[in-house]
Amino acid sequence: MSYAIIFAGQGSQHSDMMPWLSAEPRAAPALREMEKYLGGSWRATLEDPLRRGKNQFAQPLIVGTALAAWESLKPDLPMSPAVVAGYSVGELAAFACAGVIAVQQAIDLATIRADLMDRAVAGKGCGLLSISGVPVKWVLDQFSNLSCAILFDYDHAVFGALNADLDFVQNQLAGGVAVCKRLAIDVASHTPLMTSASEGFSEVLSSVAFSPPEVSVVINSQAKVSRRISELRTALGGQICARVDWGSCMDALAESGVRCVLEIGPRGALAALWNRRYAAVPARSIEDFQDSQGAAAWVRNHAD
Repeated sequence: MSYAIIFAGQGSQHSDMMPWLSAEPRAAPALREMEKYLGGSWRATLEDPLRRGKNQFAQPLIVGTALAAWESLKPDLPMSPAVVAGYSVGELAAFACAGVIAVQQAIDLATIRADLMDRAVAGKGCGLLSISGVPVKWVLDQFSNLSCAILFDYDHAVFGALNADLDFVQNQLAGGVAVCKRLAIDVASHTPLMTSASEGFSEVLSSVAFSPPEVSVVINSQAKVSRRISELRTALGGQICARVDWGSCMDALAESGVRCVLEIGPRGALAALWNRRYAAVPARSIEDFQDSQGAAAWVRNHAD
């Protein structure tokens, strides 16, 4: 049996995400850790479009719910995944899944990470814009104030900048072949605007005890598989201000020879990206199932 687990990042959270979580006893410990920061009414907060995108809410929510789902899923799987990866803040969940850090540590670190990122751009309005349908190189050549934050393919990326610059780009591309979408994230993650946050988070991580990973991890900042603690620590701090090449991360996962991929997180955007790139290796989102048992059964059926 060989399968991969990928953890979603921030931006697609919604009030009905993984509705079965609260009724799943095995998810309860991780949810309790998350609710220390978010309170028990976090689903009500998700109904508010202005509040659900705030870093201090969204990042511990994404990590906490993902790990709650994983804790409920893993007893029904006969073995550990061959490899794990996390998209942006989802990398914290991936590290916990791999046994590098504890669930509580991952949620604590998500909250610290969010605070440092907010401080890095305090007083500056900024964010992220997805642009697809035109070459990434062309976008960067045309709009020098943009930074490529997350690369999916030669014609699809997420760009970070100040809000005024993002608005200008959207207006310039309106009506053309490019498809633009602002993400519900109010910081320019994975761009030089996050340098101070990356430095601060790296300092925090220097005093966190990392355990040897139980499974291989594909790290965002280098898009390669690693089991080295020193490399994992450096990568986790550095990715906040570094471009994430998610396309290459998917390639690294595929090179591990997995038979199927399960995404843990809301919406299923990463599974959809995978299926377009690697149609012969099926991917599903845990959101496609009514409970963790259904997701585990799918993995067992396809990973053999």
